[in-house]
Amino acid sequence: MEKVEYAPIDRVVVLAILLPIIFLIAVKVSVELYTEYLWFESLNMASLFVSMLLYRFEYFLLFFAVSFMVLSINNLMLRKASYEFLGESIKIPVWVDIFLSMFLAYTFSLNWVEFVYFLKSENFNISDPIFGLDASFYAFKLPFYAKLISLLSVVLMLSIILSVAYYGYLFRWVRSLEELGEIFPQIGFAHIAFLASFFLVILASFFYLSRFEILTSQHGIVAGALYVDVRIKIPLLLALAALSILSIPITIYLAAKREIKFIAIPAVILLIAGFTLYVPPALVQKFSVEPNELVMEEEYIGYGINFTRAAYGIDVIERKSYSATGNLSIEEIGKNEETIKNIRLWDHRPIASVFRQVQQIRTYYTIRDVDVDRYYIDHKYVQVMISARELSTDLLSAKAKTWLNTHLIYTHGYGVVAAPVNSVSKEGLPELIIRDIPPMGKINVTRPEIYYGELTNDFIVVKTLQKEFDYPKGDINVFTTYSGIGGVPVDSPLKKILFATRFGDINLILSKYITEESKIMFHRNIMDRVKTLAPYLQYDDDPYITVINGKLYWVIDAYTSLNGFPYSQKIYWKGASINYIRNPVKIFVDAYNGSVSYYIVAYEPVIQVLSKAFPQLYSDSMPEEFREHIRYPKDLFRIQSEILSLYHMEEPRTFYNREDVWEIPQELFEEKRIDMEPYYVILKLPDSDKPEFLLMLPFVPKGRDNVIAWLAARSDEKYGELLLFEFPKGELVYGPMQIEARIDQDAEISQLFTLWGQSGSRVIRGNLLVIPIENAILYVEPVYLRAENAQIPELRGVIVAYNDVLVMRPTLDEAISDIFGVEKEKEVAKKVEGIEREDLVQIAIEIYRKAMEEAGKGNWSGFGEMLERLGEVLEQLNTTTLG
Repeated sequence: MEKVEYAPIDRVVVLAILLPIIFLIAVKVSVELYTEYLWFESLNMASLFVSMLLYRFEYFLLFFAVSFMVLSINNLMLRKASYEFLGESIKIPVWVDIFLSMFLAYTFSLNWVEFVYFLKSENFNISDPIFGLDASFYAFKLPFYAKLISLLSVVLMLSIILSVAYYGYLFRWVRSLEELGEIFPQIGFAHIAFLASFFLVILASFFYLSRFEILTSQHGIVAGALYVDVRIKIPLLLALAALSILSIPITIYLAAKREIKFIAIPAVILLIAGFTLYVPPALVQKFSVEPNELVMEEEYIGYGINFTRAAYGIDVIERKSYSATGNLSIEEIGKNEETIKNIRLWDHRPIASVFRQVQQIRTYYTIRDVDVDRYYIDHKYVQVMISARELSTDLLSAKAKTWLNTHLIYTHGYGVVAAPVNSVSKEGLPELIIRDIPPMGKINVTRPEIYYGELTNDFIVVKTLQKEFDYPKGDINVFTTYSGIGGVPVDSPLKKILFATRFGDINLILSKYITEESKIMFHRNIMDRVKTLAPYLQYDDDPYITVINGKLYWVIDAYTSLNGFPYSQKIYWKGASINYIRNPVKIFVDAYNGSVSYYIVAYEPVIQVLSKAFPQLYSDSMPEEFREHIRYPKDLFRIQSEILSLYHMEEPRTFYNREDVWEIPQELFEEKRIDMEPYYVILKLPDSDKPEFLLMLPFVPKGRDNVIAWLAARSDEKYGELLLFEFPKGELVYGPMQIEARIDQDAEISQLFTLWGQSGSRVIRGNLLVIPIENAILYVEPVYLRAENAQIPELRGVIVAYNDVLVMRPTLDEAISDIFGVEKEKEVAKKVEGIEREDLVQIAIEIYRKAMEEAGKGNWSGFGEMLERLGEVLEQLNTTTLG
């Protein structure tokens, strides 16, 4: 046989291509890592950075070692086969195995927290009903095993591809399997046996682990394993796993006998046998289970209900009866004065417009959103709407967007704006309790600068020779120099070079303003900041700002979630599928110094694992002044409400028949039907002796509009407690859309809305609030008016409904007084006195002005139309005056 010559690979060319690329990547990674380390160090979190890096490296190293070992064995056997055939080895360069192993290790180790969960696993003390394993196996162990099997599968696939290519090249002149079997080296048969056996081991592991994964599947009436899964699929999977292991010696025997045609037969038979996972279960399901589904699945439905309730934390809800038959009197209203005084009349959307118009002060300031908190003001517990006044360099004029302005001068926002939720001025605007620059009002703010916020996306340099803009004062600007502890020192030329490299900004090297005293601030966006410190947590979409001892802090709710809790219903949340969630951590970010504190408010297994892995990050000693401003988060409450709407049915038969499904009610906002959002209130719960800050939401039966129950989450002394108040069956309690319909059908309110609309103003109906008081329900809906071409909405009326009575008045107090019979005048006279007379005069003036505009344009048809409208309004005004 003629010897075939093989061309060697030019290593010099390969190295010439790879080395510069490797060098550039190494420089970039090194700079990123070191500057990131300096940032962690500035927060006294250097050990946290090292811990996270070590876990990542260990996970990477584990997968690299596994991949490299398998690929190296494969490479070694290929070389031995070529040596046996040719008398010399055709080598696959070792860098190929290293590169592939590094790529696989990097790809598979991205979710490195799986490794932390595996190493630090904590028990849930909840065992699954099928295998008797603690839920921690499914949450913390099984994902790691599955990831390892996936890696081995990919490594095996690459090994097979490399082997086929290698042998194909080595025996490219062979034309038949018989000929190949005659000349194929014995070590080659051993190699094929190794790959086939490796495949069978992976297949056995896959079948074995799939038994447990069925308990987290989502394919039936409830999540988890049902009758067919437990009685048919799980035993079949165990049998297939055993058959896979038993096939290994058969495969080795065929390889030893040089039976190249038959080596793959055991693997093929197993793959065909895998179809038994589909046919027998489908037949049993169709002909045995479906005709008797409730009887055969009842046990497993119960498992699904109980585990889902536990996974979402609704198993601890305290259920109470709430009879709405109470007859409220003005005396009982007086006993609940704090509840009435804290009914939210300002929806966050209209009040945000007001804050922006009256308190942004300058074009470069912006108010992103409005948040809800509570404070003691004048010795009273008051619910407050509050917003941060942040600075956005994007709002600077084009000429002002210089490097100096963006990174050294315009460095921080300034102060907050706040108003009680129910305070209204004579002009129909909120009464501000924190306002202006510098901030003044009933809540003292001594450190108003906001260096860290929701809009602070650029890096800045402080303590430079260039003073920073602090705030505007009349026609001049006040400047300052940062005096806090935030930022990373730029105290050497090397650090300047490193940060210039990281941010791609040579000005950090060239600028004469930057001295050894200077500090660079980055990761200033609070969400970016907390995600950098703890990337494995999920975070609430709505951070809120609060004032504590005169300083500004951002509060962020952090969540732990899992995708592998047994027998739990999965939902899609924040771009991922989850079936377990908790809110164990509250994060406080100092808006001036940037310090970040992670406080554990509730221990559960996931946070126990994380606090054990990263003890330097978490604390359970929250200062009392911080605790006064934590609140039950809307994100979690919304998820729990959605789950509760179905899983409040704890009896399997009721659940199976869907006899009592609830849903979140709808309401009207700006004439559009929207799902009702959870809302914060201060009210006194039944059997409670004082008002407290709550998050609540009502429920309605599916397909109907009457209220059936309401859920409340506590935020004060008994933080985290959930209470479900259910109305008696058969008792009709109006729901939000029924109240909205009654408002639409009220002739006088509709007439007033029409008159407002005729003057070109836009009527905005705010959120309808369902307020429980003394075993009764009060409904409150604010009404805003936005004049044509105006940006500021005004609160022009409050609609209150109780039982069959519904009124609209200029203020909440007047509406409640009318509802409960304090005012004795006629209903028509009261409405006129309260709202119509003053408004009709304003409407008449506005229509007259428009008529003059139309006349000035020569549009006489428009003038006639306005004149006709003016006549209608004047007649109405005359009627109300005489009345």
